[in-house]
Amino acid sequence: MSSASTAVDTSGMSTASKRGPVASMAAILRLLADADEPMGVNSIARAVSMAPSSCFKMMKALVAQDFASIDDHSKRYSLGSGAIAVAQRALDPSQAYAIIRSRLEESAQTRSMAIGLWRILPRSRMALIGFAEGDGQMRIHMAIGQRLPMYVGAVGRAIAARMNPSHQALKESFEKLRWQTPLSFRDYVAQVEQARRLGYGIDTGYFARGVSTVAVVIVDKLGEIRYGLSGIMFSGQHDQRMMERIGRHMIELSHWATGRLVSQSSR
Repeated sequence: MSSASTAVDTSGMSTASKRGPVASMAAILRLLADADEPMGVNSIARAVSMAPSSCFKMMKALVAQDFASIDDHSKRYSLGSGAIAVAQRALDPSQAYAIIRSRLEESAQTRSMAIGLWRILPRSRMALIGFAEGDGQMRIHMAIGQRLPMYVGAVGRAIAARMNPSHQALKESFEKLRWQTPLSFRDYVAQVEQARRLGYGIDTGYFARGVSTVAVVIVDKLGEIRYGLSGIMFSGQHDQRMMERIGRHMIELSHWATGRLVSQSSR
């Protein structure tokens, strides 16, 4: 039995050695971030293919830097506040949401909707970096940090309208998207064209059934898209005229936010 245990430990050491300490530490942090509950050192070691003794030393170092926390009674580990702070900073390095938050919250409350701020990422992705909720009895909530393909939803239509990719490039991206309500590429292209005419994109239950979204983009001084703003509400909550008013308001909000964020980034 002891020889079998030694074989497992040796394998773990070999894997950790090949991966390197930085990669091993990153694997542990990802594991703790995804875990539903605190984990013991042996469970962590098995999950990341490390020897328990090596894993224990690494966990001790992570705790010392506040990247992991340990329960003194159960001896189980969870993600530390230091790691969370770094993740939040990485998600929104320019603190864009903090700069425009009060105005977004005001708009969300006065128009009974939620407003999301999306940061455009490399490899055609976007991440939700801020979320302002209205004060209605029923609310829509989205998780900060969630990542989506760049061309999905109302924000995606607004981005496509602004970027104007080739037909083939847009089709290839569209084929990778997932919709709760089926949407043909032909209809999607027509909706992108509509977004180009109106100045804002619309999604009426295609991306998320029962939810309607009106969205705009925020650009930098060079006209490059940096962020997306989405006004999110329940389908049927507002009539067509009100949806158009919300669309115009989102355009105004985009212009206001562009001025604030561009002036901040140029300092």
